Amino acid sequence: MNIEEQFQSFAKGYDKKVAKNNNVFIYTRVSSKDQEQNKSLVTQLDQARAYALANGYNVMSEFGGTYESASGDFTRKEFKKLIDEVRRSKNKPYGILLNTINRFSRSGGSGVALATELVEILGVHIMDVSTGNTTETEQGKLLIYQELLKARQENIDRLKHTLPGMVRHIKEGKWLGNAPKGYAHFGPKVKDMKYYAPEQSIKLNEEGYLLKKAWQWKIQGERDYIILKKLEVLGLKISKQTLSDIWRNPFYCGISTHKMLDGIVVKGQWEKMVSEMDFLLVQKILEGNNFGYKQEKSNPYRPLNGFITCSCCGNKLTGYEVKKKGVHYYKCQGCKGGSINANTTKKSIGEGANDLFTEFLAQYALTEQTVKAFEVQLKLTYGLLSGESKDDNILFQKELDKYESKLKTLKQNRMMGLVDDEELYLEMKSELEAKIFDIKKKMEGNPEELSNLDKYVSESVTVSQNINKYWANSGVEMKKRVQELVFPNGLVLDMKNRVYLTKDVNVVFEINRVVTGGKGDKIENGSEEISEPSSVVAGTRLERATFGL
Repeated sequence: MNIEEQFQSFAKGYDKKVAKNNNVFIYTRVSSKDQEQNKSLVTQLDQARAYALANGYNVMSEFGGTYESASGDFTRKEFKKLIDEVRRSKNKPYGILLNTINRFSRSGGSGVALATELVEILGVHIMDVSTGNTTETEQGKLLIYQELLKARQENIDRLKHTLPGMVRHIKEGKWLGNAPKGYAHFGPKVKDMKYYAPEQSIKLNEEGYLLKKAWQWKIQGERDYIILKKLEVLGLKISKQTLSDIWRNPFYCGISTHKMLDGIVVKGQWEKMVSEMDFLLVQKILEGNNFGYKQEKSNPYRPLNGFITCSCCGNKLTGYEVKKKGVHYYKCQGCKGGSINANTTKKSIGEGANDLFTEFLAQYALTEQTVKAFEVQLKLTYGLLSGESKDDNILFQKELDKYESKLKTLKQNRMMGLVDDEELYLEMKSELEAKIFDIKKKMEGNPEELSNLDKYVSESVTVSQNINKYWANSGVEMKKRVQELVFPNGLVLDMKNRVYLTKDVNVVFEINRVVTGGKGDKIENGSEEISEPSSVVAGTRLERATFGL
């Protein structure tokens, strides 16, 4: 080899000969079901395969094969799958075959940017089977990019004619696009023909009747995680994010806020899941602010927010912060001037509500001197409740059998065609399932036979001895759990006298107070001479599973 040949590879403009990769992907798409039925997809695929064969390409994978709108690139599942595969593949294809370039994208600039990434960064060419244009040459790139921009212009021109009709459709109270969760969408343009109807009609489906109950639970103050559990028991499992989105979507109260309405709202013609007033009430619950104060639900300085009630008017106290002072308060919106500082400060009139609560909670904490008496009392109480619960469960089981039998009959009647009204069927089914759920929850609330009663009693003692410390030294979420454990229905606060009044106490902690007299009084020699269970627990649920704090 002479000197010129040895240095030729260093010469500017010299291209090394690299073995050509002949592997390709195929992508096909139609924009409507009619095109799919007209065999357009089959035609696209046949032409792409023929092009690959004629040009010596090996088809590695085929993507698409369905109808997907090209208005957005990554809203198309098959298209996204194609691009993701190209990006992560170590052995990338030489090119992507398309019947026409508008099958690739109609998004204009973003389509050009995506094509540039494939060609310039990933080294994957785009090939238009119908014209033979490819991005292998600079001229070919220009033609491909021009076609992508042309496809976008065609979409814009088409919208000029169709957009007014779409806006009119929405302003008439009809819906454009898929209906949200909980609804069945009937109409002339549906993918599933079982939902075909000459005119649009959007009605609650089986899931919808369950979600309708979820709205009522939310209005009653139930927390989302409890609502999710209730729905799951009834057969509907959804994520907390989905439930959160449902609470905030005006569609469910029959209001359209479609982006095409350009800032106005329209009353829809579909079936409401919740009234407008109840929807707005839920929004205030979500804000944690029924009266104009913006709050944080889990503010560490205000753990009693929404938990304590005003003794004068019965309204729940809401928390807020005076930011200039950095001081937190609980305020009653029903009483003029009814507020109390959350924490004790040098300038506060008296003790803060949080410190008052810690002191109040201390009377329910068990002392060392009363442990033995408490253990005996708890065992006697458990025996009483266990005996009562057996009798209750016999009655509950009869009720459960009755409603389960009714539900079974209802389903059989529907299968036999004896129930014509689908809406009535779903409503009756949902109602029966809800009653069955409530009965099962009551049965779960009754104490079962404990396999290790001594262990349960020991755990109860540990928590009971330190309950006020648990609250004082924990984060805000743990504080809430302790509050709700000891006082399941909250507390009443006399703000004038700064005194808490009990509404309802967990039976275990009420036993503590009864045994100690609320003051930790010493019982001589830790006496165990208690022969009767405490009267305070009759008919009360024993919270055996709540000591895993």
